[in-house]
Amino acid sequence: MSDTVTALQKALAPKTGMQRIPFTTESYRHDSLPLSSKLLMNLMAEAAPADARTPVVLIPTAGLGVALPFALGDGPVRALNTEYPGFIYAVSGSRFYRVTVVGGGVVVQDLGDVGIPTGPYNFTLMVTIAVSTIAVVVVVPPNAFTCAHGDLAVNQIGGTFPEGGAGSVTFFQGYFVFNNATAGTTFFISRLEDPNDYDALDFASLEAFSTDLVLTKRIGANLWFIGRGGMEIWYNAGSSGLETTPGTSFFPFRRMAGGILEHGTEAPRSVAVADDSLFWVGFDGIVYRTVGYRAKRVSTHAIERIIRDNGVDQVMVSMSWAYQGHYYYAVTWASETLVYDIATDKWHNRSSNADGSGRWRPDCAAPGQAVPIFGDSLTGNLLSPVENLSTDMSVPLKRQVITPPLWANTVRAFCSRVELEMECGGTFSPGDITLEWSDDGGRNWTGGPRVMNSGRSDETRKRVYTTRLGSFRQRMFRITCAGWSTLFALDAEITPGAT
Repeated sequence: MSDTVTALQKALAPKTGMQRIPFTTESYRHDSLPLSSKLLMNLMAEAAPADARTPVVLIPTAGLGVALPFALGDGPVRALNTEYPGFIYAVSGSRFYRVTVVGGGVVVQDLGDVGIPTGPYNFTLMVTIAVSTIAVVVVVPPNAFTCAHGDLAVNQIGGTFPEGGAGSVTFFQGYFVFNNATAGTTFFISRLEDPNDYDALDFASLEAFSTDLVLTKRIGANLWFIGRGGMEIWYNAGSSGLETTPGTSFFPFRRMAGGILEHGTEAPRSVAVADDSLFWVGFDGIVYRTVGYRAKRVSTHAIERIIRDNGVDQVMVSMSWAYQGHYYYAVTWASETLVYDIATDKWHNRSSNADGSGRWRPDCAAPGQAVPIFGDSLTGNLLSPVENLSTDMSVPLKRQVITPPLWANTVRAFCSRVELEMECGGTFSPGDITLEWSDDGGRNWTGGPRVMNSGRSDETRKRVYTTRLGSFRQRMFRITCAGWSTLFALDAEITPGAT
């Protein structure tokens, strides 16, 4: 018998003894469940160094606590902006707020009522805030409001402001830039450094696409105009010296040569900026990010099925933030939240409900801080992530992982023992570990539940196990953590049986 045949027979022979069961690194629920029912709920994968004892570790997502000792009105918090140093601007409910830190204390100023978004296109209605070194502008479609950073009240922009109103605002190199509230392809700008002055000639139209312009965004040195059929990228062509001269008009922006992306969106609420890139859910139900001036697909087939089932135009909110070396992009529907970890190129789920159903709680985020700030969708609170916390605003989090399918190589195998190695206790909050298993591809979880105690708070490492798990031809394990536990490895003792 040749060495090649011997090696092949050895590779195909059923394994015996303790075997390492790989953790999933992403949520990937296929329509055909036996193919893949992988899930990471309020857990995420992180690659370990090459010389670590395990290549991948599952770490808990941070819980949510209050960032301020009091709420901004009744909520929900619809928009946040922290780009002006020392200030947090927020729209909560229908009120506009400024939060500052003065002498170690927090001062909250209610700047006035700005209403709630209204208009004929419900899927485009969102609140946006932009700041310059002089003033802040908030757009609550179709109305726009402004106040200087030292003023105590916000005022609706009138006078020369276009009668049709605005759909969104961004600040770009001295100008406040708006798209029309009534859609179309037109956008307009303020005079230089003056949110109260608008010239009738300071507008332009997108020409590459005939579909509606729904959002404006600044990314680095460019203006991005997001439409339903595609996007255009513009830049500041330079100063004429006339832009501050009364009675004169100069339009500074030009479209870049080749600055066109033929991937638009029906969900402007899905658009967010992270890691110097634009992220969005495309018209085709694919999640894209920009790489330079091109679109790159970052969603998987399983994620795209979820988007299809929930509806592209039913996206409620999206947000981006950075925390502990990870950049995140999250997109939320009424029933669930999907989070893309840019550092690992993997997706996981988040939920703020004790049973793991429903969406994650935040409605908006203010990136660019050492610790990100989120706006609460249920109250007027500002939230922040808290390491080692296993609750979202005192609601216990359900952390769960479903492993990739385990096959017995066409024979029946017996599982006599399963061990889970993890870290808990110490500064962490320990909790019970529940193990279940499914032998029909995740359709029914008839195995277990086996509840294993993760130890005392003074124990920093723990190996829990259970025995006599029966026979199978295919199997998936589901692990649910009640507290804060970092999962290192899952091992099973499997013995081949008869065919």
